[in-house]
Amino acid sequence: MSEFNNVNKAAPLRNVAAFSILIKEVVERDLALPGMAVFSGPSGYGKTKAAIKGANAYRAAYVECHQLTTARSLLKSILEELGVQKPKGTATDMLDEAIRLMAGDIRRPIIIDEVHHIAHKKFVDVARALHDKSMAPVILIGEETLPKQLEAFERVHNRILSWVQAEPCDLTDFAHLARLMCPGVSIAGDLAQALIDRTRGNTRRIAVNLSQIDQRARRESLDAIDLEGFGGVAAIRTGQAPARRLV
Repeated sequence: MSEFNNVNKAAPLRNVAAFSILIKEVVERDLALPGMAVFSGPSGYGKTKAAIKGANAYRAAYVECHQLTTARSLLKSILEELGVQKPKGTATDMLDEAIRLMAGDIRRPIIIDEVHHIAHKKFVDVARALHDKSMAPVILIGEETLPKQLEAFERVHNRILSWVQAEPCDLTDFAHLARLMCPGVSIAGDLAQALIDRTRGNTRRIAVNLSQIDQRARRESLDAIDLEGFGGVAAIRTGQAPARRLV
C-alpha cells in the first residue's frame, strides 16, 4: 500500500514548472525572435495558479478576460497593472500608453488569462500590437480550444514562440497536493489512483476530494485512509451532478 504524504515542499506541480519554463523562454529570448506564447488546457488544470506564480517571479502584469471584455476594458486593466491610476482616453490612447510603458521595461511580461473568451474577436490582435510595438513578452492563457481559435488570426498566430499544453494531475502532483491539503494523513495508493482516474486528472476536482479526506480525517481522528475507507469510487466527487431519483 503506497502512501502519499511525504513530499518535498519545494516540489512544484508539473504545470507550475511548465509555465515557469515558458515564461523564462519568452523573457530571456533573443529579441530578434517573437515574444508571444500560449499556455492552454482544460478548466481545472491549475493554469491560473501556475501563471500567478510565474507572474510574481517575473514582475509580470497579470490580467483576466471574461465574456464582456472589450478592447478598451482589456487595455484599462493592463494599464492599471502597469501602475496607471484611473486610465483615461480612447482605446487607441490606452494602447499607445501601454506600449510606451511596456517598451520601457521589455523584460517585464504581460500575462492575459482566459483569452478563449476573446480569441474569436478581432481585437485579440491588441495582444499582438502590444508585443510588436514594445518588444515585451505577451503570454496568452486559455482553455484547450485557444490554439485552434488563434489560427483564424495569422498575425497573432505567427508571433507565438512557444505553445505549451497544461497536463493532467499525475501521481507526483497528487502527492504534492495531498501533503499540502491533508497534512499528517497517509493516503493509500488505491485511493490516490482512483481519484486521478475518476477526475481525469483535473487538479481542481482532486483538490475538492482531498478537502473531503482532510475533513473526514479530522472528524474521525484518522491518520490513514484507503479507497474503501473513503467510501469507494461512488464517494469520489467528479463534478457530475447526482442522478435524479425517481419516486
